[in-house]
Amino acid sequence: MNVDFNPAFILHQRPYRESSVLLDVYSQDHGRVSLVAKGVRQKKRSQSGLLQLYQPLLLSWFGRSELQVLSAAEADGPAYLLQAESALCGLYINELMVKLLPLGETEPELFIAYQRALTGLQLAENNEITLRLFEKQLLSHLGYGLVLEQEVETGDNITAEQDYYYVADTGLHRWQAGNKYNRISGRSLQHLIDGQGFDRTSLKEIKQLMRMVIHFYLAGKPLHSRTLFNQLHNTTTQH
Repeated sequence: MNVDFNPAFILHQRPYRESSVLLDVYSQDHGRVSLVAKGVRQKKRSQSGLLQLYQPLLLSWFGRSELQVLSAAEADGPAYLLQAESALCGLYINELMVKLLPLGETEPELFIAYQRALTGLQLAENNEITLRLFEKQLLSHLGYGLVLEQEVETGDNITAEQDYYYVADTGLHRWQAGNKYNRISGRSLQHLIDGQGFDRTSLKEIKQLMRMVIHFYLAGKPLHSRTLFNQLHNTTTQH
C-alpha cells in the first residue's frame, strides 16, 4: 500500500531500535495504522518535533505488513494546545483509540469527532462533557452503540422520572432496590441522548455508565492515563 499525504494524528509514539520511532496513527481515510519513522531520532529537532501528539499532519507511508514505513510528514495546521487537565484528557482519548480500535478500519466521522474533542479540550470549558460525547461516538463506531431510548425487557420508552441501569452486553433495564449496578435516571439518559442539558448530577451518572461500559469492552486492559490522573490529583478522575 502506498498512501500520499493523508490527514492524520499521532496517538502514541515510542522509541524503536537506535534511531527510529514507532507511531500509532489515526488517519482520515485509513483508520488506525502502525508506522515506523526510520532515523527520525537522528534528525534535527525541527524535523523530529513535527511528529507530536495533537499536531494535525499530512502523512505518507508505504508497506504491505501491519507495520508500514513513514515516508513523508507535513503539518496540516497549528497544533492543538492542551494544558494541565486537558492534556491528561487528551492522553485518555488517545489511549482509548489505541486499545479499542482495530487496525485499518476507516471511519471519517470518528476522525471529525476526534478533532472536535481536541478543540473542546483546548478550550477547556467543560472537559467532562467533551469526554462523554467522544466516548459515545467511539462506542458507536465500534458497533457497541448504547441503546438508551428503550428498556430491553419491555421495549418501553424511557421516562425522566424512572431510574435504570445498563448492562454492556444486554442493554437498559429498570432499576430495582438492591441492584448491584449503578443507577442512572431517565433524565440523565436523555441528556446523553440529546448531547446537551448536562448538569452535575447527570454528568456524574453518565460518567459511571461510560466507565462501566468501556471497562467491559477493554476486557481487562488497564488505562495508564487514568492511573496517571489519579496519581497526580489523588482524587476521582475526569475520565
